[in-house]
Parts: sequence; C-alpha cells; structure tokens
Amino acid sequence: MHDLPLGLISGTAYAQTAVELSRGDLLLLYTDGITESFNGSGEELGLEGLLELVRGLPADSKEGPAAFARALVENLERFRGDEPQRDDETLVLIQRVDSPPEPVE
Repeated sequence: MHDLPLGLISGTAYAQTAVELSRGDLLLLYTDGITESFNGSGEELGLEGLLELVRGLPADSKEGPAAFARALVENLERFRGDEPQRDDETLVLIQRVDSPPEPVE
C-alpha cells in the first residue's frame, strides 16, 4: 500500500484503507521528497529503494521509533551522497504500543 495522502487537497479524490497494526508495528508516512531523492549517478531512490533502506533497521529498539528514524535518515544521506536535497522531506513514524489497562475504581 502506498500513495495515501497525509495532507488533503480540495477537489481531489482519495481512497480510504484500514490497516490494523499489531503490537510493535511501525507505520512510516513520508513525503515524495524522500522517494524522489537522487544519488550522484542520477538514480532516483523510488519506492523500492526506500524499502531497501528500511530493511533491517531497528524497529524494536528500546528508543522506540527515534532510533529507526535516525537510521533511516543516515541511510538516505548515504544514498544521496553529495547530491543536494531537492524537495521537502518529511518522515512520520507511528508505533503501536500496548499499555496495561488503567484500573477501574
């Protein structure tokens, strides 16, 4: 699943999809500036490249999504090398955690 909007533009049609996250799952939302990054050879990162960058990252770190985000940004910077950032780049990570229920009095 990809290409779901985080921001909405008036007059544009969007599809809606429900996704159930299990405990510890991370949901990564990103702007097109991430996948439209280029390296020194002129290759665009793209969706498959982004998936390659996130494979093996620390999704279950005690630091939570912060460690994952730092590692992803480092991988993105390595991919880009000396190429400049060409567009805005935003990452939003959401992780499902289960907390014990509050006691009922």
